[in-house]
Amino acid sequence: MNQQIISVNREIYIPSFNEEVDEYYDKSPYKKYERNCIQYECRCKAGSVFMGGVMFKQHIKSKTHKDFVVNYKRYYAEADRAKETIKELTIENEFLTRKNIKLQQKIDELEEKYLEEFHDCD
Repeated sequence: MNQQIISVNREIYIPSFNEEVDEYYDKSPYKKYERNCIQYECRCKAGSVFMGGVMFKQHIKSKTHKDFVVNYKRYYAEADRAKETIKELTIENEFLTRKNIKLQQKIDELEEKYLEEFHDCD
């Protein structure tokens, strides 16, 4: 019996948004004939997972999923946008923190250099 640990890439499925009609719709996250597909979890019902174009097409036919897409804006859209905003702001914060550290190091070096060159005469 050969047992190996494999990593499973799983993401949450988010329907696409049509700005012209102001509603969400299903768009396949997979390319045609794609191999090694990412596994998606759909929040239309607990444990709902699909992997690959065929499973996706089969999944979106269910009444539960259709209701999920129709009501997505009401229940999930705001929370998903908030998660994305938090992610972007966390990244921006990290970059600014690193920049701040570098600038503080530069200030410390210049202050040290200044104190060495222009020390008080006793």
